[in-house]
Amino acid sequence: MSASDDVVHHLLVSHGNDQRVGEIAFAPQQDTWTFTYDDAWRRRGLFQLSPAFPWQAPEGGYGSGAIRRFVVNLFPEGAPLRAAIEQLHVAPNNAFALLRSMGGETTGALEFRPIDQPPAARAQCRELTRTELNARILDASEGGLAVWDGKLRMSIAGYQDKLAVFAARDPGLDPEATMRLAEPPLASTYILKPQPRTNRTPHLVVNEHYCMRLAARCTDAVAHVSIMRLPTPVLVVQRFDRQSAADEVHKLHIIDACQACDMPVEAKYERNLGHTGELAKYRDGMTLPKLFATVRWVRQPARAKLEMLRWVLFQVVIGNADAHGKNFSFFVQGEWMAPSPWYDLVSVEQYPELDHTYAMAVGDAFTWDELTPFNLAYFAHQCGIPKSLLQREATRLAQAMSTAKSVLDEQPYTDEERDFLRPVCEMVQVRSQALVERTKAAAVFTAKHF
Repeated sequence: MSASDDVVHHLLVSHGNDQRVGEIAFAPQQDTWTFTYDDAWRRRGLFQLSPAFPWQAPEGGYGSGAIRRFVVNLFPEGAPLRAAIEQLHVAPNNAFALLRSMGGETTGALEFRPIDQPPAARAQCRELTRTELNARILDASEGGLAVWDGKLRMSIAGYQDKLAVFAARDPGLDPEATMRLAEPPLASTYILKPQPRTNRTPHLVVNEHYCMRLAARCTDAVAHVSIMRLPTPVLVVQRFDRQSAADEVHKLHIIDACQACDMPVEAKYERNLGHTGELAKYRDGMTLPKLFATVRWVRQPARAKLEMLRWVLFQVVIGNADAHGKNFSFFVQGEWMAPSPWYDLVSVEQYPELDHTYAMAVGDAFTWDELTPFNLAYFAHQCGIPKSLLQREATRLAQAMSTAKSVLDEQPYTDEERDFLRPVCEMVQVRSQALVERTKAAAVFTAKHF
């Protein structure tokens, strides 16, 4: 055995830059991962990583695969990930190298750094002007926002280009608000999502903004959004996993449903092998029944189940076919979870070139046309939802969506943007009313039908 066979790389897992959570180790020759909680952190019991990592490790330790799945779920996807890989000159599957370089500012509360690296000293975070940001958006290729000043700046899950910044005030509402590229230990407070430079998804910024504002009529638990015009439109999303006061930012631990269920990022769609031909019969990825089953780890399960139901029905009426397992998240406190605010709400059906197949089936329905009363009843049966509650929430949603036009009128959209959004407005009103009728008709089906 050569000396290299014994090499093990270590990373310190911390919270708030100086609170030691534990340690991750990776043995490259064996391709194995290990994780251990720090004894002092376990005694404090502030939060565990996820249900896959209870305070007391099983005999033999936590599974290597579970650790890697948790880690990879922290990374961006698509073009932003490719840009990070190119910057680091590492293999695409080198998760440890990616974590070592991007682990300082991940989604949630955890920070990852080499064992021998001291906590970051307070640094002067450089200002990001609107002029510079607009120029970068216009000049950059896909994934171009991942690297600034020769340094990786992002580890936020998802395909879309985005940039995390620190600002004391919402830069979308306050043109005088200063934005900075946050350096540890100062964390970011907002996520910027510019309009993609592709003809496939025109007006994506206002699409998401409008859907998020509609959602605010259904629930108090929705991320706050605004639009910054550079003049390039940029969606500004206030991070709900951050609490800030002056120049101090406290990180809150959140995990998405894939992490909660110990599933890989590749399984965020129910038909994880694809939905064409013979592959469509394989439904081993994230599903709504699996999502609803997470309430066993929630302190207030009935409340969480209600929030999940409202989330599902809302995705249906806005036509968000891409509501997958990474688009629902949870706060983690101690060993318990609680649903986080809603985010990434888009009417995907407005784009003919995008796939309109549901990421997770409602019953056995993967499209709106397939969402019959039978499939709604089957969904309720699978997820333990009383059909009376299903009807009540459909009626409640229809009442909320009756205000869709007023939401459209009161928001700061251009005439061209309003023309694009008008079909969304009309669709949510029509579908929400149709959903009321379908849920009523679903009452005739009982457990014996499934």
